[in-house]
Amino acid sequence: MAEFSCYICNKKVITGEKFTFTKSGAVHYDCFIHVRRKEVPEEKQAVLRQLAILLDVQLTYLLQVLQLKQSGIELEAIFAAYKNIEKECGETTRQISSL
Repeated sequence: MAEFSCYICNKKVITGEKFTFTKSGAVHYDCFIHVRRKEVPEEKQAVLRQLAILLDVQLTYLLQVLQLKQSGIELEAIFAAYKNIEKECGETTRQISSL
């Protein structure tokens, strides 16, 4: 399992937790959203909430697929979709970072 350090809280980020990557490195989902809520202007808070929910759903999906993979179930179509969801997480993270 991959291990990283969250650049906000400095705690380990481990595969199996909700995290994403920004230009600054690996970051826990909760740390990232907490900081962005403080930084994003009031007029963009509604968009931030929507994007945060979307990223949470995407990351939850990835974690569920990882659990299936570890259980030995062979679901090629789902695992193929995993890479697409990873890319979507990156795009959602980028949009949140740019608010």
